[in-house]
Amino acid sequence: MNYLLTKLNDTFKDKKAYFFIVLIMFCLGISFGLYTVKYMSTSDRNDLTNYFFSFTNYIGNEPVNYGKLLFEVIKKNTLIIVPIFILGLTFFGTPIILVLDLLKGFTLGYTFSFMVTTFEGRGLGLALVSVIPQNIIYIPCFIALSVISLSMSTEKFKEKYFKHGKIKDFFLAGVLNKLIIIITLFSIGILIETYISPSLIKFVAKKFYL
Repeated sequence: MNYLLTKLNDTFKDKKAYFFIVLIMFCLGISFGLYTVKYMSTSDRNDLTNYFFSFTNYIGNEPVNYGKLLFEVIKKNTLIIVPIFILGLTFFGTPIILVLDLLKGFTLGYTFSFMVTTFEGRGLGLALVSVIPQNIIYIPCFIALSVISLSMSTEKFKEKYFKHGKIKDFFLAGVLNKLIIIITLFSIGILIETYISPSLIKFVAKKFYL
């Protein structure tokens, strides 16, 4: 694990500007998510509250279909990883990658804030066990992947329009190894989200909501 973390840390040594930009967009997304919940209309809040209680009642009483859940979690993460990497191979991918960073932050901020504020603090436990465990791994990997793709896309842009960039074999330059590390860590997060988080959610749901 220390080796993997060391290799990911190397990604940022020469890419601090990209890291800073990605982090700003991600944090802005979280802020937008928090404020969206704060200014949500009463009818929308009631609809989501009813859905939330239906969800907790279902997950608290029904057995978890781990096979189906694993498929859904893999699909969800694939829809994040693949587009960001493909955009990194294009000269126009930079703004779209940043928008995806914004949306990822928005989703996390919205989900966490809704669970906490809607139930006047009672949702904190559920928010923690449903959002935090897997995202401890997902978020650093997501940021690392965004930094790598942003760097590649920027080099493509420079080469196409300013002739200052120098096309490199990114895979030979070590990007492939970094991607393997990121995917490995993502896989650990997927296993946590599939096999650990549901048990934690079920426990909290039964303890406080049923």
